[in-house]
Amino acid sequence: MDARMDEDTAFQGFASAASDASEESSNTSRADIALEVVRLTGLSEPDYQQQRKAAARDCGLSLAALDKLVRAERARRRREDATTTRRKAPPEPGEVRWPHGFDMERDGLYADQGEAGSVWLCAPLEVLGEGRDAAGEGWGLWLRWKDRDGRIHTWPMPARLLVTAPGELEAALLERGLRVSPNPAARMLLREALGGVQAGSRVTLVSRAGWHAVGTDEAAYILPDGAVIGATAETLVMKAPPENAVQMVAQAGTLDGWKVEVAAPAAGNPMAAFLLAAAFAGPLLDACGEPSGGFHITGRSKVGKTLALRLALSVWGPPVKGAMLRDWRSTANGLEGAAEEAGDGVLGLDELHQADPREVASACYMLANESGKGRMRRDTTAQRRRTWRTFILSTGELDIATVVSRTGQSLPAGAEVRLPSISVDGGTSWPALHGRATLGELMTDLHAAVRRHHGHAARAFVAKLAEVRRDDAAGLSEAAIAMRERVLAILPADADPQVRDVARRCALVALAGELATLWDILPWPEDEAFRAAAAMLARWVEKRGGGGATEETQHVRAVRLFLTEHGASRFVGIHFERGLNSSGWVESHPERPVIKRAGWRRRQADGRDEYLISPEVWRELCREAGVDPTEAARTLRAEGFLSAGEDKNLARRETIPGVGRPRVYVIKADLIGDPETAKGSLP
Repeated sequence: MDARMDEDTAFQGFASAASDASEESSNTSRADIALEVVRLTGLSEPDYQQQRKAAARDCGLSLAALDKLVRAERARRRREDATTTRRKAPPEPGEVRWPHGFDMERDGLYADQGEAGSVWLCAPLEVLGEGRDAAGEGWGLWLRWKDRDGRIHTWPMPARLLVTAPGELEAALLERGLRVSPNPAARMLLREALGGVQAGSRVTLVSRAGWHAVGTDEAAYILPDGAVIGATAETLVMKAPPENAVQMVAQAGTLDGWKVEVAAPAAGNPMAAFLLAAAFAGPLLDACGEPSGGFHITGRSKVGKTLALRLALSVWGPPVKGAMLRDWRSTANGLEGAAEEAGDGVLGLDELHQADPREVASACYMLANESGKGRMRRDTTAQRRRTWRTFILSTGELDIATVVSRTGQSLPAGAEVRLPSISVDGGTSWPALHGRATLGELMTDLHAAVRRHHGHAARAFVAKLAEVRRDDAAGLSEAAIAMRERVLAILPADADPQVRDVARRCALVALAGELATLWDILPWPEDEAFRAAAAMLARWVEKRGGGGATEETQHVRAVRLFLTEHGASRFVGIHFERGLNSSGWVESHPERPVIKRAGWRRRQADGRDEYLISPEVWRELCREAGVDPTEAARTLRAEGFLSAGEDKNLARRETIPGVGRPRVYVIKADLIGDPETAKGSLP
């Protein structure tokens, strides 16, 4: 609009104001006053306040008369803008339109109140876009501003705050460093402005870290602090970042420094290499179609378990409490939040012995099942259920089964497979000292190194993985299948499915480590990660007692432990002497009396012993071990350790001196001998 049109229009609409102005001014023409009013109307409120006195003097007007003309022109422009806006197309990407009567000036957002003038609402802020989740719900505004320290804040403001209790929205802005007018009327105007602003850009809001796709686009990866790796059609924005998000994945030092001082000394040390490779496994879960799960490393104190875990966590950020390292000592809700924050990454848990034994088994299931509990809001509507996909690394002096046994229960097989315990020791876990005189010296150097260098390797790995997912997804899938077959080939052909599940997870660790090596992130020789994964898998299989099903292994383990502990003290020895009585079986004469007799130990003609356990004691030992008595007997029969009775009876009648022919469970002493002498595959 040219100046002449503005001049004419201004005075046509405000005849009374112009008349007043003419009476006050005899030296300034109506045209000059009109031009000055047009100019003043285009100024920001602070600039207008600075120039109004001089302008009124130049025009020969009173301040009140000038203010009246400017307010009238502003009102005319708002009406004109409203008519124009109704006819406009939606804003273009990057374009922002504030509602009529609201203007973002240099010192903040103002609301034009006509005769009352302009009202300051808040400090300057940018509307970067409107956001919603992948389902088209949870709408909000993505805002950005600087606080008084110059620190930049970005916040996905939930739209629901516009209609919540007064003060809730303003309090959230103030807490994040944005100055907001304390005036109640101004705060309501701020809500009106934010509720009516239009932004041409759209962002996708996500509730957890990890991989996210927008529509049919390839997935990009968002870190807990909101940093996005990869590209999507819309920007990804973390809906509610963790309070310590920046600290969680903070960076220090350099990637090259990390490779030399942290990763290189892990080579040749199976536990450290295994956990370091496992730190890269989380981002592969989605692409390889693997579920959440992980490993628990157990062993006595001072063997370097926590140090190895810290090496792994340094891949992502500071390996300390308050950042990447978490405690088992947490509520179920706390673990859910931690798992969600570690989406498609690694969840590091330390100090298992501090956990509530009653919750450990359920926590293992929950973490591996990738979703939290369903909860209700106060208004009885369902809260969003937390979900995640993560790789879990845990350490502790006790294995998970031992912790659970403190409650008088046994660890379910499913929980043991989801987070299997691998036992380690200091000597064989750290054989390579890399030029240090002692293991203690190596550990001291590594503790210092992870403080100097962390947070770089994961970003480099994810960036390369995003490229491969986009350009060669088929090749990645083939590599995963090949590594899986290679690791499974280590197991016996008849290995139980539970053992094969754990081996698949070891294969994922090996794949992650080998890819990181191929992409020059881990400075290791080829197959270093594979060898570490194979070694740790072998440790686990050996510790659990073979490749059979977990439940069957627990059955054998329970009876073997009982006989090992009580075979000499609670069993009365009996032997065969022909002609002494009708049966020929007589009791031996122990050096000390048998207390709390559990049964009898019978010497066979070939010199081997058999243990005859009474049904009452059998049920007791199985109950204490948390196994089913009947299923335990069936397992031992199938493995050749139990001599069953007639028909379907698992217990058989045997002649016992002074007792008669009661039914007893007849267990061969091979059960507690050399595992290689057993008939079955179990030890």
